[in-house]
Amino acid sequence: MRPTPAPSTYDRVVPERTRGSAVGLRELKKKRTRATLVDVAARLCAQQGYEQTTVDQIAAASEVSPRTFSRYFPNKEAVIGALMEETSERVAAALTRQPYDITEHEALVRAHTEVFRAAQRGEPGAMSFDRISGFLSIVNATPTLSLAAFTFRPGGSTHAVGAALARRMGLPVTDPAVRVVFDTWAVLMAIALGSPGDEPGDPCSVSDRIEETFALCTRLWQPWRSEERTPSDSPGR
Repeated sequence: MRPTPAPSTYDRVVPERTRGSAVGLRELKKKRTRATLVDVAARLCAQQGYEQTTVDQIAAASEVSPRTFSRYFPNKEAVIGALMEETSERVAAALTRQPYDITEHEALVRAHTEVFRAAQRGEPGAMSFDRISGFLSIVNATPTLSLAAFTFRPGGSTHAVGAALARRMGLPVTDPAVRVVFDTWAVLMAIALGSPGDEPGDPCSVSDRIEETFALCTRLWQPWRSEERTPSDSPGR
């Protein structure tokens, strides 16, 4: 009986390469499916509202089954959370590029407008216009998400910006100073986006309103009425 020949180097290497290629293709397909679900969720929520959008609708528009959807996200809130996290990560990266001779609030203004305007212009590597537009529409149309999208939450979807801000300030993320900056920023963004239910507009116009709101905020650190007044002129006297 002839002994079975040992596998050649070619026989050993090629199957490993084939398996590696198959795994790589599967992972690529998963990433594409996940990205499609996020894109479709953002578009549908922007078109018909967050409350009116269902998992079944997102799955159908993405050409997958609800069961496949559940392999990537447990519910609708999770897919929207993924959109918020990506936005936060983009802003955090932009925040690290801001100079240190400006205030933290101005750095946040510049970081957000940099991300939004890059999407508007379609710059290479920028977050997509549809995702930014969907994000802005969702947070503005949904009261429960409007402040949550920007409020200080170390473990929430905005944790990347919070961590970047804390590093910039040289403080732990739990320091009260970080929270003060972050939560006042949430109020500024809420004002810039307008009343819940209003159309926020395109990312570029939102950027303009962010800058205008910040300019108003800095103006409020001075007496509103600059002419000289005596104590007897104060309201209530």
